[in-house]
Amino acid sequence: MADSDAGTGPGKESGRLGALRHGLAVFDMFSMERQTVTATEIARHLGIHKSTASRIASNLVLSGYLVQATNGPGYRLSGKLTRLGAIASTDTNLTSVAIDPVQELVDDVGETCHVGVLEGDEAVTVVLVNGSYSVRMHSWVGKRNEAHTTAMGKALLAGLSDATIDMLFPKRKLIQQTEHTVSTVSELKDQLNLIRRHGFALDNEELEMGLRCVAAPISDHSGNVVAALTIAGASSRLTMGKIDAYVAKVKATAGKISAALGAPGDPSYEIQNAG
Repeated sequence: MADSDAGTGPGKESGRLGALRHGLAVFDMFSMERQTVTATEIARHLGIHKSTASRIASNLVLSGYLVQATNGPGYRLSGKLTRLGAIASTDTNLTSVAIDPVQELVDDVGETCHVGVLEGDEAVTVVLVNGSYSVRMHSWVGKRNEAHTTAMGKALLAGLSDATIDMLFPKRKLIQQTEHTVSTVSELKDQLNLIRRHGFALDNEELEMGLRCVAAPISDHSGNVVAALTIAGASSRLTMGKIDAYVAKVKATAGKISAALGAPGDPSYEIQNAG
């Protein structure tokens, strides 16, 4: 008998396609009246073993589409799907509303500025405006970096619960790009708590030696952190003595973008981490 993960019927779907169909079928289980589902319910709905249902749910959590429910057993949809739904249901999207404010920020500070989103444990650049200096950060739309190595990534990770951080980074040791990169999950959590408290993240030569960045969160209409805005520059120009001024500028511009996305107030981590 064929494994239920492989699918049945004409043509017999491949295991990978069958798993994708099962994952999409999990999303169909959610409604306004049913905002959490358990592995047992997923198994019953799909007609598969509970262990297989648990594996599907865990993969969806690792991919950032589900999060563990905080008020009981099971899983709920993540803010990542909220962002995708907002993009699908309105002509207002992150790229279109961010480009002009980001350009204004670049004109002001002269440094490269970019907006990114979180995909799993990676920060992905979706908007980029290069600065005017000949020596600057080399980046491009679509560039991916391990989230814990960048200011952008840490600003995004701070919007997640500690339980989700543990799932994204199951190993205690983290990849290090430089001698300054955060090296353990425990240290990362300490940094994320500070980011939530102060509303900005710093990359102090953690991705590249000689590169310093500051980032602030961007929120959507639901108040969830869906993106982050970064100012990136040579550490010789973006000195620690000037950080406060750059933080104020990146926060202000992130606030403009959040307002354009319908955010209810200043970008913060209060809603995401309540409870």
